[in-house]
Amino acid sequence: MKLKGALKSLICEIASLDSIVDAIKNRQVVIIYYDGDEPGGRGIRQIEPVCLGVSKAGNKVLRAWDSEGASHTGYKGEQPLPGWRLFRLDKILSNKPTGEVYNDPKPGYNFNGDKSMVSVIINAKFDNNPQTPQPPQEQQPTTPTEEPPFDINPQTPEEEI
Repeated sequence: MKLKGALKSLICEIASLDSIVDAIKNRQVVIIYYDGDEPGGRGIRQIEPVCLGVSKAGNKVLRAWDSEGASHTGYKGEQPLPGWRLFRLDKILSNKPTGEVYNDPKPGYNFNGDKSMVSVIINAKFDNNPQTPQPPQEQQPTTPTEEPPFDINPQTPEEEI
């Protein structure tokens, strides 16, 4: 019986993970029931899921734009809705797409991932994603008669350090 319960739990988790990944890939607005902190955190929410990853504590987490519903931080007046929220996957008890699709990232969306995650499983792609910086192209060797190009700002950008 223990094995059956463990397998059922594993199958439900995989289905939930797959449905979250599908919602991110297809940019679907979803309704979730979240078992969050009280007061005000447990309940139904309408979200736009954009990034799935692993938190610093080792939990699978979902970054989403929370447009309406129960919100612990909203209830306390710390972060009013709508706004960005981080949801633990193991506390999302139900997930149902509304049929609505979101096409534009909300203000503050990070096209490169999420700084609160140690690893990103999937990040939403939008038609208007900015071009990712390309690595510098290899320069042709200079001939001895040519002078090297003058660089007035030889510092390496921080993201390459």
